[in-house]
Amino acid sequence: MSYLAALEDEVRDVVAKAAGSAAPELTYTLYRQFGDTGHRYGYEHPYFERRGRLVAAGAAAMFDVRADGVVGAEVLSVLADELWRVCDEYTWALPAHAYHARDADMRRCVDLFAAETAHTVAELIGRFGKQLPEDVTMRCREELLDRVFIPFADDQRPMAFEKMTNNWLAVVAGGVGMAALAFFPDDAKRLAMILKRSQKSLRRFIEHYPDDGGCSEGMDYWVYGFGYFAYFAEAWRERGGPDLLLDKKIREIAAFPSRVGFGDGRFPSFSDGSETAEIPTGLMSRLVERLGVPVPYLTAVPSFASDFCHRWPHVAKNIEWTSERVLDQPTAPGVAYLPDLAWVVDRGGEAEFAAKGGHNDEFHNHLDVGQFILRGHGETLLTDLGAGEYNATYFGPDRYKDVHTAAEGHSIPLIDGRGQLPGAEYAAKVERFAETGQGAILTLDLTSAYEVPGLLAVGRRFTWQRHGSLVVVDRVETDRPMPFEEIFISRIRPRVEADRVVWEGEKARCALTWSGPVAMAPEVETVETTGHRGELESVFRLRLRCFLEAGGSRLESVFTVASKER
Repeated sequence: MSYLAALEDEVRDVVAKAAGSAAPELTYTLYRQFGDTGHRYGYEHPYFERRGRLVAAGAAAMFDVRADGVVGAEVLSVLADELWRVCDEYTWALPAHAYHARDADMRRCVDLFAAETAHTVAELIGRFGKQLPEDVTMRCREELLDRVFIPFADDQRPMAFEKMTNNWLAVVAGGVGMAALAFFPDDAKRLAMILKRSQKSLRRFIEHYPDDGGCSEGMDYWVYGFGYFAYFAEAWRERGGPDLLLDKKIREIAAFPSRVGFGDGRFPSFSDGSETAEIPTGLMSRLVERLGVPVPYLTAVPSFASDFCHRWPHVAKNIEWTSERVLDQPTAPGVAYLPDLAWVVDRGGEAEFAAKGGHNDEFHNHLDVGQFILRGHGETLLTDLGAGEYNATYFGPDRYKDVHTAAEGHSIPLIDGRGQLPGAEYAAKVERFAETGQGAILTLDLTSAYEVPGLLAVGRRFTWQRHGSLVVVDRVETDRPMPFEEIFISRIRPRVEADRVVWEGEKARCALTWSGPVAMAPEVETVETTGHRGELESVFRLRLRCFLEAGGSRLESVFTVASKER
């Protein structure tokens, strides 16, 4: 099939290189790096490269079977070596997740990636075990039992992930559950025990989704958490289990990408999300087929390299489930509003807009109540930075010192030199949402998001028109004079002119004018930071500063988005 041709070329290229090269080592020095320095990627980069070699070999074997039913000798040789290599590893879990190890036993630590690895190994020996050397399949079976199945089924002490309410529930329970389905016969006692435990966690995962189906963690984590839920649900149904997808809330969750996806296949990057999140076409095809949900804009089967972690079910189900009818479906212009998440997204036009209310204790939380994104002609002009580099500091007590998560890394007000605070009580109240036919109005009460002595009230109103006009009005009431700043964030360096500020991208530009009770002075700052994959990046922060007298004040920011050709 033509839409799978590029993916097949990629995995065969990885297999060819793996056949003639050694896999990167997971040394003790790399293993200790997180504990010594807090940095994760020294260990994780080679770890995920090793998973990529294994998954590519499995995918190549699937393509061989699709072609003539026989797996080629070279592919089988690489697959056997990569399975053997994974069995050699000290632990399948990541050092950053050592707190999930019961009794400090890292060999039997079942974290996200141990669950993923177990599923990958179990499915590969289930699919191709009869063509692989017997000692390879036997060793894989022994490792699966000792590292994952016995700890999960036989030891009924609570596991750390079971207290969580986010993607961990679905990935660990779904990954181990799918591994068990691929490994055990129907009458196996351990299979029943694992499915019972997995179902409990998966039920908890869905219960903690809001009724509007929105994922506050962002689109990447929808793909991750809900993806593993759906993969497990279909695997169990095909094995004769219950149909977990037949639920009204499940359909709402499945529709999330089509509601919030921009017209060019990108997504709002709120929280630790990414605007370049890739929806697996196999997953989306199955959800469309089973639940009849609308299709987000998907240009093609995601590349093998698009998933840095190389998760097996994304690749395998892209090969098995992808339907051409989910590809290249245009996004009709329109507004989506998710009342529980308090997101509004207007997408599909030449100019696009997204904003959020919510609270400051969301999954993968940022201090971002009242944040917005502004796009033109497929280019993001005012941005949400999304996830920073994952390390010990990022998930520790200093999390909100990182520009990606901090209040000053978002397009929200700074009042009396103070940003928003973390906690569910620091929240927005939606006062009004209205769709206007050519855009939307969202009014938020942000008072509870701040803790500033003398601040009586602060509210923000977005008035958006699809032709490219956004008016942001902030109303502030205080009982004493205090400094006030509007902050706007972009990856494009703004140009300060006499009476306006301009962000000029490759395809579009955005011009800002403003008004208030007193003069506001613009100031541009450059923040050098580290992106999610450890890459260096520059962020540009525009500050509009003023000093407010006691009483009520109204500050208006007007953004105009247009093509550079105009």
